Amino acid sequence: MSGSISFAEIMSLAGFLSRYEGGFIEKNYLGEEGLSFKFRKSGLDSIYLHFTEGKYLYLSQENEIDGKKNALPLENASITKVSQLGTDRVLIVEGPRTVIIELMGGGNLFVLQEGSIVYAKKPGKRGARVLKVGDRYEYPQHIDLRSQQFSFENAISTSSSDPIRTLAVRLGLSKYAEELDCALGHPFKNNSDVLANIEKLKEKISEIYSGAREGKLYVYEDEFYVWRSFCRSEEPEVMGIEEGLKSGLEGNDLEGDRKTEAMRRNMEKMTVEMERLRNTGEFIMSHLGEMDHLINKGKKVDQDKYKIDYEKETISFVEDGMDIELKMNETAGENANDYFGMSKRIKEKLSRVKLEPVVEEKRTELKKVKRVFTNYRWFITSDGNLTIAGKDAETNDSVVKKYLGEKDLYFHADIHGAPSVVMKVSNPSTERGIEEAASFAWCMSKAWNSKFGNGSVFYVTRSQVSKTPESGEYLARGAWIIRGKKNYIIHLNLELAVGFQRYENRDYVVTAPISSIAGRKVIIIPGEEKEEVVKEISEFLGVEKESVYPALPPGTWSVRERVVS
Repeated sequence: MSGSISFAEIMSLAGFLSRYEGGFIEKNYLGEEGLSFKFRKSGLDSIYLHFTEGKYLYLSQENEIDGKKNALPLENASITKVSQLGTDRVLIVEGPRTVIIELMGGGNLFVLQEGSIVYAKKPGKRGARVLKVGDRYEYPQHIDLRSQQFSFENAISTSSSDPIRTLAVRLGLSKYAEELDCALGHPFKNNSDVLANIEKLKEKISEIYSGAREGKLYVYEDEFYVWRSFCRSEEPEVMGIEEGLKSGLEGNDLEGDRKTEAMRRNMEKMTVEMERLRNTGEFIMSHLGEMDHLINKGKKVDQDKYKIDYEKETISFVEDGMDIELKMNETAGENANDYFGMSKRIKEKLSRVKLEPVVEEKRTELKKVKRVFTNYRWFITSDGNLTIAGKDAETNDSVVKKYLGEKDLYFHADIHGAPSVVMKVSNPSTERGIEEAASFAWCMSKAWNSKFGNGSVFYVTRSQVSKTPESGEYLARGAWIIRGKKNYIIHLNLELAVGFQRYENRDYVVTAPISSIAGRKVIIIPGEEKEEVVKEISEFLGVEKESVYPALPPGTWSVRERVVS
């Protein structure tokens, strides 16, 4: 689907982000696709705001911009207010350092300190405005329909355009101009008709404001709105602003004709690069422990084998004929996700090029299954409770900090090298659901690669989990202090199923306890194979290998059984 962001979606987005007032922008990323900002506040789940292609904004729980971390002077910048400039397409995040995102005129982004520009995405002149680092920022001319100084009558009566264009441009209503005409029964034949219905028009515009404040999007095949469309007869999918804006990303990520031609000329080169990036990601995933150890060693690595670039903060080396570069400020899991992300973006670009029919037919055989919680492993128990596991020391910390609520349960295997696992208890937990979460915690630990069967896992409540060690004790990164009685689940086996589960109206590939996955699935146990198993699962489920690999437990695998239904 596709969609465009108007003043109404900016209004809704500003309302959503205002809950982070009093919090801070913890991190930012700058890449070829755009910029992202991590919003964080105590008591709330963190959220990423993405600004892509200079024209689109969306939210997600994980960062989706591959680029330089903290490239903008905003690290841990406090947030005092989030607002919209008038009723125009400008989002403002105020603080000691203020972020201003302009969607008009091709889009731009600025960081200000005491009113002066300290960062400009696209410096230069915009009409009478001078926009470069060191100069005072001048707000653009904008529309504010709620201002007492704005004259609806003057804006409409002085327009020589047709009524729909007058509403779209002079009043800044964009896609809602036609909506308002439909909502009022198509009375607008000329601008005199608009003036004759001005009070009714203002009432309907107020309804758009109300829809924006609700924080919902009504998503249609090719557009979305903050209210139920008056011009369309089909039934929309109703989503929160977070999911709704993200669903509109696909249609706004199209390349121009010139870039498409370039992709056609370079398809073979792009395909080779796509495979290289994916293979590098798979190598890192299959050697997570070794790669984390290498990153943590830093300057102590073998200088003959490993090259350290201190300016870029990377370690480079050659392994199995592959040139591998690791970012030293990220974990091995995050580095692998970076490579998978770059490979996926090339694949998406290739998908927009018109291919030969036989190649196109081959591609459509595979489902494109999106992933959520990209830094974690996850599944949903039989009783409907989302269960999330960390992949490394950093995500073992973050999974608890971000997702462990007062009603939730914390699971951990009785073995060194086990992930922190959180069960989000949105439904009453059952004995079966708890056993599934425990089995997941055991299988996602080092027990899988070591082939240790008959395992045990404990679970506790949120109040028993702490980051504060006793006096004189040391707490390693990713570890947590558990106080009070532990509840144990014992005699756990090493077996899992790979199949589909539905989360927020979408299907995802997950690896989970067998009883939690209905329908078509592949049952796996520890083995000695890697690529062959991924290929077999991919072909059986009809999905891309990139959807399978990150979901699997660490180590090697063997297929025990394929279940059709």
